[in-house]
Amino acid sequence: MIKLKTLAVNLGMIFASLFVGVAIAEVGARIAGLEGLKKMPESTHAEFYPTFHTIPHPVRGWEYRGNVSGWWTSEGKAYLEFNSHGLRGPEITKAKPENTLRIAVLGDSFTSAVQISYQQTFVAVMEKELGKCVDLKSQKVEVINFGVDGYGTAQQLLTLREKVWDFQPDIVLLAFFMGNDVTDNSRKLENNHYRPFFVYENGKLELDLSFRQLTISQANRYMITTVDKLPTWLVNNVRILQIIKKVEADQRKRNAARHFENLQANNFREPPNYAWKEAWKITDELIGIMAKEVQEKGAEFKVATVMTPMQVHPHKGWREGYMKIMNIQDWLYPIKRLQNLGETYNFSVIDLVEPFDDYVAENPVCVHGFKNTAMCAGHWNATGHKLAGEIIAENLCKGLRGVGE
Repeated sequence: MIKLKTLAVNLGMIFASLFVGVAIAEVGARIAGLEGLKKMPESTHAEFYPTFHTIPHPVRGWEYRGNVSGWWTSEGKAYLEFNSHGLRGPEITKAKPENTLRIAVLGDSFTSAVQISYQQTFVAVMEKELGKCVDLKSQKVEVINFGVDGYGTAQQLLTLREKVWDFQPDIVLLAFFMGNDVTDNSRKLENNHYRPFFVYENGKLELDLSFRQLTISQANRYMITTVDKLPTWLVNNVRILQIIKKVEADQRKRNAARHFENLQANNFREPPNYAWKEAWKITDELIGIMAKEVQEKGAEFKVATVMTPMQVHPHKGWREGYMKIMNIQDWLYPIKRLQNLGETYNFSVIDLVEPFDDYVAENPVCVHGFKNTAMCAGHWNATGHKLAGEIIAENLCKGLRGVGE
């Protein structure tokens, strides 16, 4: 009996000490202003929620919130402003003004470009440069940014159908990121399943919205943490748990990045297995459908190729070493495939890789990356966006005579 009492006292002292220690750490964290991550509600987009500007969407998985603004500092630094339509850029009417050429740009995080100010984005640069195009005579140019972080071709097609046509564009430009747009379209290859997919049923592509029934743990194995298994009320009221969650989430993001890097190399070779063959087949067909629907509306469809950082790394030795390590066979494989697709569906491809490569050969600078993350990695910085905007505008200007009148 005495031993049991002694054991009970010792255990009580241990738990009391732990409680006091946690309480002191909790107070210290709050005084220091340290913040972590709260527990996300179930059945919502696990990767980009709960950023202030992103909300769930029943068809596309997620979208940008309208009429919000705030700072983005995770990569780069920019004050973000979203208009009433949930688009980056100034307020705009759905009805196209007279004597105006409208260009709708579809894309992912390279297009939405939350890392930099809106005026530095390639979309804004395009608009400015096209304003100088003599072939447009007195026409005004409006370039509208429909890019959303994480979107694949499936979501871009759905955006075209649900949102873009309300703005009566004359040209639809798809900014195709060669790093992950193919895997985004494949349930077998994509980690984040909280998104719509097009899947083959009886040999025909059909929209699958089964993501609506997924929990966070089912949606993305790289985003659920140990802390997420605890009760929501506990996690959202204990700062220490939130900090622990953030540390583990950051580690999982790093693991996901390593997985993505290995996966990404397959974009630059012939599809190595059935999953990749199917992913490319779905991607090709979705782009073909997009081109057909744009042309049926009397608009012009174009694709611009957005490269990965290593494709245009200013140090060619690093590029060559990376190709050898990752067994990359052809940096231009996606471009060649898109160009062949363009011949089939009657659209042109604006190749950004070659002019970017020429630029960094003469000006050995990083067109990707930021000082608060890593240079020559991640998304385009202001230099990359300026270059992309100028190249696309120059290409478009050559064939714009009379369009939109």
